Amino acid sequence: MSKLDASNFKYLDFYHDNVFEFILTQIYNCYNKMLNDYSLIENNENLIRNGLYKNYLENNEIREELQLTPYLFDTEVELYNDDDLVKGRTDIKVYNAIERTKNTDAYYIIECKRIDGSNGLNDKYISNGINRFIENEKYPSFKKVNGMIGFVVNPIDIEQNTKNFSDLKFHQFINNFNYSYISNHTTTNSNNITLYHLMLDYSSKINTSSN
Repeated sequence: MSKLDASNFKYLDFYHDNVFEFILTQIYNCYNKMLNDYSLIENNENLIRNGLYKNYLENNEIREELQLTPYLFDTEVELYNDDDLVKGRTDIKVYNAIERTKNTDAYYIIECKRIDGSNGLNDKYISNGINRFIENEKYPSFKKVNGMIGFVVNPIDIEQNTKNFSDLKFHQFINNFNYSYISNHTTTNSNNITLYHLMLDYSSKINTSSN
């Protein structure tokens, strides 16, 4: 399997999750607020994610404004295997607050990766991103749907770069946003899952002096 091709693990029917699309739309709105509020952003995946989470997804006023109050967001949450060993840490974990009281497994996972147009980061988007949902289901998909966010840190042609990921199909569900995609996969455990992808362009705010 090519580093940029997970097509051996895919199924054909797209599963659309309206709740998750709403959550991702509001994350996109938080991203726009972040662009307006920040003068510079460090070229660091964790710092970009932390800013998005701490200042927006956990901001009570913004949560109220964007109707996100039914949902809880966590970052760097440890996941365990059957031997009680840590098998990974999620970038963003999303619960419905009421649903969580009845089933603690009912959550979405969003994995974040930097994108700069290089083969190296494109490869990591697959190997350390998409494949974590596919290979041995390191990241579980209780709802059969999860997501990925590409933090675009260089001024690149996003549409052209996304063609490097053969499974991603354009899927517009956010008004006036052209970089949302969807991909379908069959995991190595023979489960069918859908991944949503947002490519969020931070390049105009990245602190290039620290590169």
